[in-house]
Amino acid sequence: MKSYCALLFLITSIPSAQAEEGCPPGQIPAQAGGGMTSCGPIPAGYYQGQLAAPRPSGEWIKTWGAISIGSIDSITNYGVTTGKLSKSEAEIDSLRRCASHGEDNCKVLIAYRNQCVALTEPQVNGLPSGVVSASGAATIAEASDISNADCKEKNKSAPQTQCKIIYTACTDPIFHKY
Repeated sequence: MKSYCALLFLITSIPSAQAEEGCPPGQIPAQAGGGMTSCGPIPAGYYQGQLAAPRPSGEWIKTWGAISIGSIDSITNYGVTTGKLSKSEAEIDSLRRCASHGEDNCKVLIAYRNQCVALTEPQVNGLPSGVVSASGAATIAEASDISNADCKEKNKSAPQTQCKIIYTACTDPIFHKY
């Protein structure tokens, strides 16, 4: 009777094995159309209910933008650019675009990375007059609010000045596939 109890204890304490339904050890059945057609390797974490984490297929690269300002014959002109891979590339391109109208006094007003920008121009009777403002933020709405408030502060000595947003943009990231 003692040996029978010991045998029964041994049988019940053996861990149950997962059946691979006729496949060699280390493989599981692959099915097509409801029936087993072949065997394949067991994926990592299969018996723990976890599969390996997916590998990324690429990466997002953050980009730069810039706004430059210059004037010729009392007319203000801007050079704008987005989607550049470096700050210097964005600044050089915005300066080149500004100077394309003949300006030789262009300077970078703002360079921004991975965000949005708003350019606000003070105007009197619809004509530019005063100190412009450019601000960057997470969204166009935020950048516009900041830039508009800054324009009003910079030009508060001229109460007839109306600040008007004349340009908005965002630097969009570029997906680089592996």
